[in-house]
Amino acid sequence: MVLASRPTADEATADARLRWSKHDVTIYRTQNGWYAITGRTLRQDDQKQALARLKARGAIPDDAFCTSGKSLVKRERSIAASYNAAPLDKQGLFSPFSEAQMSYAEKRFLQLALAFEGDYTGLVDGAWGKFSTRAMQAYAWREFNTAPQNWHSSMLVFRLAEILEADDWRYYHNDWLKMSYIFPFGAFHKGTPSKTFVNVNHANSSLSISMTRGTQAQAERLHRYVLDKHARSSKAYTARKTNYAVSAARQANGDYLYIRSRMVGGLWSSILTSAKSHDEKIFRAFTASITDGKVSNLYFEENGYLAQNIEAALALVAEKPLEPDNSIQPKTASVAVARKPKPLPRVVDPKRVGTGSGFVVSDAGHILTNEHVVNGCSMLKVDGKALRVLASDKGFDLALLQGSAEDGAAVAQFASAPAPLNSDLTVLGYPLQSLLGGLNVTRGTLSSLKGMQGDATEMQITAPIQPGNSGGPVVDSSGAVIGVVVAKLKPGQNADGSLDLRQNVNFAIRGEIAKLFLAQNGVTPQVAAVAEKLEPVALAARAAPFTKLVECYK
Repeated sequence: MVLASRPTADEATADARLRWSKHDVTIYRTQNGWYAITGRTLRQDDQKQALARLKARGAIPDDAFCTSGKSLVKRERSIAASYNAAPLDKQGLFSPFSEAQMSYAEKRFLQLALAFEGDYTGLVDGAWGKFSTRAMQAYAWREFNTAPQNWHSSMLVFRLAEILEADDWRYYHNDWLKMSYIFPFGAFHKGTPSKTFVNVNHANSSLSISMTRGTQAQAERLHRYVLDKHARSSKAYTARKTNYAVSAARQANGDYLYIRSRMVGGLWSSILTSAKSHDEKIFRAFTASITDGKVSNLYFEENGYLAQNIEAALALVAEKPLEPDNSIQPKTASVAVARKPKPLPRVVDPKRVGTGSGFVVSDAGHILTNEHVVNGCSMLKVDGKALRVLASDKGFDLALLQGSAEDGAAVAQFASAPAPLNSDLTVLGYPLQSLLGGLNVTRGTLSSLKGMQGDATEMQITAPIQPGNSGGPVVDSSGAVIGVVVAKLKPGQNADGSLDLRQNVNFAIRGEIAKLFLAQNGVTPQVAAVAEKLEPVALAARAAPFTKLVECYK
C-alpha cells in the first residue's frame, strides 16, 4: 500500500515520521526516481474493499493506492511505529507486558516465537488479538509462574533466534503457489516423488510438506481427506471463504494434519502439512507462517520495543540473573506450574569460522562477493565493521552486502565489454588468511570463455587461486573488473569423478553476470570509460583499495 511519494529519501523519511509515526512504513526508491512511503500489505483479492474502508475511516489519504511492487526498485529504509516510549529500565522490564508499543514486524516476530513454543495457533500476520494475548499469557505462566512481563519478550526473542539459526528457517515466497511460509533451508530433503505433489520433509523432525495446484474438485478431495482422518471428540477445524479454505485434523494416534488452499489464476494452490504428535510445536509454527502472497522476512527495528527489551535485559543480567516481580499479579489467576524462572542465556561472542574476498561496487558502500562465502554466517564483517546481506543468488553464486559509505573510497569499475580469449588478467583477494594474512595478487590468462561443463555464466582462468579467494575481483590489464572468483578444480577431481592431476583449472563468474545481478538488486555498476593498459605494479595499486576481506562469524 503506497501512502505517499516524495522526490528525495530525506523528504520521504521526514514525511513518514511526521504523518505516519503510528505506522510501520518502508521507503522504496521507485523506477521514476521518487521515493514511495509504503504501509502494510493487503490481500490481492480484497485490496479495493480494504482501501475503501481505510479511506472512509480517514486512516489513509484519498490518493493512496496498492502496487504489486514491480515499480519499487530498491528498499531504502524501514521506520518502526513510534509510541514515544521511554527507554526501558529495571522497573520497566518487570512491568506488565503490553503489545501497544510493538510494531507490526515485532508482533510477527513474537507470534512466530509463541508458535514455536506451542502456545500460538493463529496466523503470523502482525495482528495482535485474543489468540496472541492468550498465547503470551500461557507462555508466561508456564515458564515463569507469573503474568506476562516485558522481559518475557526478550526470552522469546533469544529462543526464536536459536531455532531460526539452527536450521536456517527463513520466509520463502513460492511463486508457483503465490504463497509464503517459513522454510528450513539448512535442514530439508526432498520427499517421495509424486505426479500430483511436490514433497519436502524437514530433516530434524517429522514435519512433511506437500504442495500442489489443481482444480476445485481436486482441492475439495484433499480437504475431505484431511477431515475424514479426524478422530477426536472435538470437531475438526474448518474455515471457508470464496477463494480460500483451511482444514485441520487430529488422527487417532495423535498425529496432525493441516491443509490450506487458495484460488490463484483459475486454479487452487494447496499446502498439505503433517507431523507426529511429538513435533506439535514445529507443526504449529509452520502452519501459522503460511501466508497468501509475498511477505517480508522476519525482523525487528534497531530502535524498537523488542530491541529496547533486549538491551535492558542484557544490561541487567550482567549484574545478576533476572527474577520475576511477583508483586504484579493478574486479576484472575490461571492454573500455574510452580517453576523457577529461567535465566537469560549466556551471551557468547561470535567466533570467526571462515573468510572470503569481495570488492566495493558502489559509492554507497555495497560489496559484491560469492553466495557461498556468506551462506550460514550469523554475522559478516569487512574492515572490522558489521555488514548485512541485501541479496543473494545461489544459481549465480553471488551476494550483495551493504557496507557503510566512505568519502573518497575506491569503487571497482567494470569493463565495458567481455574479455577476449587468452587476454591477460589479475586476481586479487585474501586467501589462506591463517597462513598468508594479507592481500594476495596473482596473474594469468583467460583460458576459456565457458566454465565447467560449458557453463556460459562462468569463464576459466589460469591465475592461481586458493581457499579465501572466493568473491574477489578478476581484473583486466586496465584494472577493470571482468569477473568474480568462484572456484577451482582440485587436483584428482574431474567433472565425471575420474582422477586427474591438472593444475590451475580455476573459474570465475563472468563480469556480465555480475553486472546483471547488481542491476537486478538496485545497484548501478560503474563502467570504465577508457581501457588504459597499466603496468602490473600500477594495476595492483588501483585494484587493491576496492578489494576487501570478508569475515564470516557464527
